[in-house]
Amino acid sequence: MNQKEQFLKFIESVKPEKDFDPLKCPVPPNYQNESDWAALPEKDGFHNLSPDTKPSIETKKFDVFYIHPTGYFLKHWNEPLDDDSISYERTDSHLASQASAFAETCNIYAPYYRQATYYSFYDTQSNAQAAQDLAYSDVSKAFKVFLEHHNNGRPFFIAGHSQGALHGQRLVHEYVSNQPIRKQFIAAYLIGYILPIKYFHELYPDLSISSSSNDQQSIISWSTGTQGFERSRAYSMFWMPNGWINEPMDQPIVCQNPFSWNDSKDWLEDHNNVVIRLKLDNMFLTDYAAKKHTRSKIKIDSITDLDFEARLSDRYMIETRGTLIEKIKRFAPNGDLHNFDMSLFWGAIRNNVKVRAHAFKK
Repeated sequence: MNQKEQFLKFIESVKPEKDFDPLKCPVPPNYQNESDWAALPEKDGFHNLSPDTKPSIETKKFDVFYIHPTGYFLKHWNEPLDDDSISYERTDSHLASQASAFAETCNIYAPYYRQATYYSFYDTQSNAQAAQDLAYSDVSKAFKVFLEHHNNGRPFFIAGHSQGALHGQRLVHEYVSNQPIRKQFIAAYLIGYILPIKYFHELYPDLSISSSSNDQQSIISWSTGTQGFERSRAYSMFWMPNGWINEPMDQPIVCQNPFSWNDSKDWLEDHNNVVIRLKLDNMFLTDYAAKKHTRSKIKIDSITDLDFEARLSDRYMIETRGTLIEKIKRFAPNGDLHNFDMSLFWGAIRNNVKVRAHAFKK
């Protein structure tokens, strides 16, 4: 069985057995309850991990609302919220490897939400759209609670990866663009999901595609692969105000090189970047059939003995090369480094969040 056949077999194995039923959705979260937040400033969780200096627990001048990526691979259209589930443990790993990049500068707010199952990105019917709408409804409610009860007028970022970036795109359109809170909005890091340039000004008429390390009211995005990687003929579901559409990945999309924070096509290094990796005492992240929380010990550390460089390719992706990339290719045999979109650039993100925050002026 070749690689493509193996992947198709896996996709079929995680396909929900019934159509989406709005009357049989998982119990919704209540964001007045601390337990329905994966990260809050007062919760000393995995978002506070660091490979070097642990971030201060003092209240900071800036906030980030972070939306975690897909960690649910079972046969419901949406994840039932259960803190004993393996998907909660995957969220812990995302807090450790992604949200932690914001912890030095920001108070981190990250909701659990009834995320759409992984299969939804391969569904060709309306089930996936309904599942994503349900997931977004939770994110939207959490953001309202964040603004009304937590933010207290502080400048803020929005951040998300993959499914989290998809919901973040919609959140910025509905709550930030042409809305009063735009004046508090610094930038959105919406990583690992396509944002076609042709729709940008329709979605965000008063925001900009980021073109420097310190511009404001802007949106940053990228997707990562090895040198020469492309996603030809691949399509992705995309939200627009008048409904869901399917868009080819191989088109001009918002993409900046996180080593320069612009669209330069030169090969670049960043000697101040810190590449991180998760340190686990089991392999729960690769066991997609797992159901129960394994209580694995999660840590992060930095990779210091290997390096890499990155550039913006003609395919509007970040392509990478170097000794580190050669090492991690075995985890991405097809060249797609989606799972490393943020951990490869963790230190560059951390540094840039600080730069953008301190450049902010109301």
